[in-house]
Amino acid sequence: MSTVEVRPFEDDDAPAVAHLAIAVQWPSLADPEVVARVCTAPGSAAHVATCGEHGVVGWAQALGDGVLQSHLSFLAVRPDHRRRGIARLLVVATFQATGTLRMDLVTDAAGDAEGFYERFEHTRMGGFRIYPGA
Repeated sequence: MSTVEVRPFEDDDAPAVAHLAIAVQWPSLADPEVVARVCTAPGSAAHVATCGEHGVVGWAQALGDGVLQSHLSFLAVRPDHRRRGIARLLVVATFQATGTLRMDLVTDAAGDAEGFYERFEHTRMGGFRIYPGA
Protein backbone atom coordinates (compact mmCIF):
# COMPACT_ATOMS: atom_id res chain seq x y z
CA MET A 1 0.00 0.00 0.00
CA SER A 2 1.25 3.48 -0.87
CA THR A 3 1.90 6.08 1.79
CA VAL A 4 -0.95 8.49 2.49
CA GLU A 5 -0.16 12.19 2.78
CA VAL A 6 -2.64 14.60 4.36
CA ARG A 7 -2.09 18.23 3.44
CA PRO A 8 -4.03 21.49 3.14
CA PHE A 9 -6.30 21.85 0.11
CA GLU A 10 -4.79 23.65 -2.88
CA ASP A 11 -6.76 25.16 -5.78
CA ASP A 12 -5.37 22.50 -8.14
CA ASP A 13 -7.10 19.83 -6.01
CA ALA A 14 -10.60 21.08 -6.90
CA PRO A 15 -11.18 18.80 -9.94
CA ALA A 16 -10.09 15.70 -8.01
CA VAL A 17 -12.27 16.61 -5.02
CA ALA A 18 -15.22 17.17 -7.38
CA HIS A 19 -14.59 13.73 -8.89
CA LEU A 20 -14.52 12.25 -5.36
CA ALA A 21 -17.80 14.02 -4.56
CA ILE A 22 -19.40 12.37 -7.59
CA ALA A 23 -18.06 8.97 -6.49
CA VAL A 24 -19.70 9.34 -3.06
CA GLN A 25 -22.91 10.73 -4.60
CA TRP A 26 -22.67 14.38 -3.49
CA PRO A 27 -23.90 16.13 -6.66
CA SER A 28 -23.82 19.59 -5.05
CA LEU A 29 -20.00 19.38 -5.09
CA ALA A 30 -19.58 18.02 -8.63
CA ASP A 31 -18.37 21.39 -9.98
CA PRO A 32 -14.67 22.10 -9.29
CA GLU A 33 -15.43 25.84 -9.08
CA VAL A 34 -17.92 25.21 -6.26
CA VAL A 35 -15.39 22.98 -4.49
CA ALA A 36 -12.73 25.70 -4.70
CA ARG A 37 -15.13 28.31 -3.30
CA VAL A 38 -16.16 26.01 -0.42
CA CYS A 39 -12.57 25.18 0.47
CA THR A 40 -11.33 28.78 0.40
CA ALA A 41 -14.33 30.49 2.02
CA PRO A 42 -13.62 32.68 5.07
CA GLY A 43 -13.24 30.47 8.14
CA SER A 44 -12.83 27.33 6.04
CA ALA A 45 -10.21 24.68 6.76
CA ALA A 46 -9.87 21.96 4.13
CA HIS A 47 -7.44 19.07 3.71
CA VAL A 48 -6.93 16.36 1.13
CA ALA A 49 -5.43 12.91 1.48
CA THR A 50 -3.30 11.74 -1.42
CA CYS A 51 -1.99 8.25 -2.04
CA GLY A 52 0.73 7.76 -4.65
CA GLU A 53 -0.54 7.15 -8.16
CA HIS A 54 -4.16 7.29 -6.94
CA GLY A 55 -3.95 11.04 -6.28
CA VAL A 56 -6.66 12.50 -4.04
CA VAL A 57 -8.36 9.67 -2.14
CA GLY A 58 -9.99 11.70 0.62
CA TRP A 59 -11.10 15.18 1.57
CA ALA A 60 -12.45 17.03 4.60
CA GLN A 61 -13.69 20.59 5.08
CA ALA A 62 -14.76 22.43 8.23
CA LEU A 63 -15.85 25.94 9.11
CA GLY A 64 -14.87 27.57 12.36
CA ASP A 65 -14.63 30.80 14.30
CA GLY A 66 -10.96 30.18 15.11
CA VAL A 67 -11.64 30.19 18.85
CA LEU A 68 -14.39 27.96 20.22
CA GLN A 69 -16.63 26.38 17.63
CA SER A 70 -16.22 24.60 14.32
CA HIS A 71 -18.41 22.38 12.16
CA LEU A 72 -17.17 19.44 10.11
CA SER A 73 -19.04 20.06 6.89
CA PHE A 74 -17.63 17.37 4.60
CA LEU A 75 -15.63 14.17 4.96
CA ALA A 76 -15.22 11.72 2.10
CA VAL A 77 -12.84 8.88 1.31
CA ARG A 78 -12.87 6.89 -1.92
CA PRO A 79 -14.67 3.59 -1.30
CA ASP A 80 -11.61 1.56 -2.36
CA HIS A 81 -9.43 3.38 0.23
CA ARG A 82 -11.70 3.11 3.27
CA ARG A 83 -10.80 1.36 6.53
CA ARG A 84 -7.15 2.48 6.31
CA GLY A 85 -7.28 5.37 8.82
CA ILE A 86 -7.53 8.07 6.14
CA ALA A 87 -10.79 9.54 7.43
CA ARG A 88 -9.40 9.82 10.97
CA LEU A 89 -6.27 11.57 9.68
CA LEU A 90 -8.43 14.02 7.73
CA VAL A 91 -10.71 14.76 10.71
CA VAL A 92 -7.76 15.37 13.04
CA ALA A 93 -5.86 17.59 10.57
CA THR A 94 -8.94 19.61 9.66
CA PHE A 95 -10.01 20.00 13.29
CA GLN A 96 -6.53 21.22 14.27
CA ALA A 97 -6.52 23.68 11.36
CA THR A 98 -9.74 25.31 12.61
CA GLY A 99 -7.99 26.37 15.83
CA THR A 100 -11.16 25.63 17.81
CA LEU A 101 -11.88 23.77 21.04
CA ARG A 102 -14.78 21.72 19.71
CA MET A 103 -16.22 20.52 16.44
CA ASP A 104 -19.82 19.62 15.68
CA LEU A 105 -21.06 17.53 12.78
CA VAL A 106 -24.26 16.24 11.28
CA THR A 107 -24.41 12.81 9.68
CA ASP A 108 -27.20 10.85 8.12
CA ALA A 109 -25.68 7.83 9.91
CA ALA A 110 -25.70 5.87 6.67
CA GLY A 111 -23.42 2.86 6.61
CA ASP A 112 -20.58 2.99 9.10
CA ALA A 113 -20.56 6.78 9.60
CA GLU A 114 -22.13 6.76 13.05
CA GLY A 115 -19.80 4.04 14.33
CA PHE A 116 -16.79 5.89 12.93
CA TYR A 117 -17.65 9.16 14.69
CA GLU A 118 -18.46 7.38 17.97
CA ARG A 119 -14.80 6.34 18.21
CA PHE A 120 -13.78 9.99 18.76
CA GLU A 121 -14.15 11.59 22.17
CA HIS A 122 -17.59 13.12 21.84
CA THR A 123 -20.90 14.18 23.31
CA ARG A 124 -24.03 13.12 21.44
CA MET A 125 -26.41 16.01 20.71
CA GLY A 126 -29.52 16.47 18.60
CA GLY A 127 -29.49 18.77 15.63
CA PHE A 128 -31.33 20.17 12.67
CA ARG A 129 -30.42 21.12 9.11
CA ILE A 130 -32.30 24.28 8.14
CA TYR A 131 -32.88 25.21 4.50
CA PRO A 132 -33.71 28.56 2.84
CA GLY A 133 -37.39 29.50 2.99
CA ALA A 134 -37.83 28.19 6.51
